[in-house]
Amino acid sequence: MVTIKQVAVHAGVSFKTVSRVVNNDPTVKDINREKVLKAIKELGYRPNRAASLTRRKNSNIYAIIADELLSVPYTFDIIRGAQEIAWQKNKELLILNVNETQASIDRAIESLLEYRVEGVIYSAMYHRQVVVADELKKIPTILANCFPALNNFPCVVPDEQQAGEDITDALICKGYRRIAFLNLNEHIIAAKGRKQGVINSFKKHGLPLDDLLIESVIIGQADGSEISTSRESAARVIDEFKPDAIICGQDPMALEIYFVVHDKGMIVGKDIGIASFDDWGSIPQLLQPNLTTMALPHHAMGRWAMEYLIDQRTDIVHHSLPFKLIARDSF
Repeated sequence: MVTIKQVAVHAGVSFKTVSRVVNNDPTVKDINREKVLKAIKELGYRPNRAASLTRRKNSNIYAIIADELLSVPYTFDIIRGAQEIAWQKNKELLILNVNETQASIDRAIESLLEYRVEGVIYSAMYHRQVVVADELKKIPTILANCFPALNNFPCVVPDEQQAGEDITDALICKGYRRIAFLNLNEHIIAAKGRKQGVINSFKKHGLPLDDLLIESVIIGQADGSEISTSRESAARVIDEFKPDAIICGQDPMALEIYFVVHDKGMIVGKDIGIASFDDWGSIPQLLQPNLTTMALPHHAMGRWAMEYLIDQRTDIVHHSLPFKLIARDSF
């Protein structure tokens, strides 16, 4: 294994100069930095992170606790956004995926303390309230895509209400006037915020609320599971309410609505407009015509949360970030 001393000899500089370059010290002269980086590349040197950690006062390690985050495609963007900032700032990122069991959470926190992490992003699979373990108060922590029950941690979340307003504005600006919103489970934060945003848009444009139908088609069950009535509800709504556009609670639901529209001999984008939320994986671009949807700000949330930690902020904020309208051809 190549050592730091061998790099110093190869580059013709001191041991300390190589160490400063490895640790990204900005005071190193450019000519010496170039010599060291060239030697590192030629020799294939890799810093011993474990040894470095024992010598450093600060670990330069941050972590994401992913609360079932890895089960939904678009939530990977939270990790990607945080990783980008970590790399830019010469920090390392540890990722721990946990479930709701206390044993899983306890083991994750134990690992954080062992690695002397300097900050933690606690992220959830969907926008919801969470109860954060008291042990995380020992480490600077920010929540992403969730918010604390006791308002005792900072958080960054998606602006659900503005997203509902923006997608409805886009439909109205295209001339749609009779709109059905097939919503998610009415008890979740996303459903409540998006519903209010849709209503706000109608009121802002002076349109009668009689031309707006809102119905939850994801139904929560006593055991915590959910059932979908998307297809049956969409068929009934199209026949009885006769909307010129349908807003879907999320992209997988929109996929089902496309089938219903097709079965009725209608053409999406021509006979009826379809809009949605989340920009879920490859679904929007696989559908024909491609689905116009509101992209969740997960990437931006990951970046914002990591910057908050690295900047060593301590203010308890509840920060909202906007969705982005991805305009395609479904209306």
